[in-house]
Amino acid sequence: MKANDMNNTLPRIGSALLVRDERNRILLGQRNKDPQRGLWVIPGGKINAFERIGEAGARELEEETGLRVEVGSQFRVYEIVNPPSEHRIVIYSWAKALGGTPQASDDLCDVKFFSADELGNLQLTPLVRRVLEDAGLLTVHVLAAGHYR
Repeated sequence: MKANDMNNTLPRIGSALLVRDERNRILLGQRNKDPQRGLWVIPGGKINAFERIGEAGARELEEETGLRVEVGSQFRVYEIVNPPSEHRIVIYSWAKALGGTPQASDDLCDVKFFSADELGNLQLTPLVRRVLEDAGLLTVHVLAAGHYR
């Protein structure tokens, strides 16, 4: 198998970090490229061969946001399957911000810590909304007409 073929094999496996700061806010980045440009995501990226899950998450997070973190326990694994071109497995872990000032890279146009109260008003990808709900960081509100927000 050629190196280029190996880079395009599916599923792609990624590591993303739920980073909390000293005020217990969660770090999100606003996508600066398609798909899902403008939506808020949990920073992370591809795990390279022979790279540990936490190391990949910390590396990607520092590249995308400039922050250094301490990676904690794994939270949960999610699978995204959209044939014929998208099959991703994303491993989410908890992390604590250690230093640096959040600053967006090329992949993101903004990066910011949000309190639980602020998360509900953001435009999130469906996966990020689900992860934040599962982590107990975003509550699902039932509106009068029975719709969810």
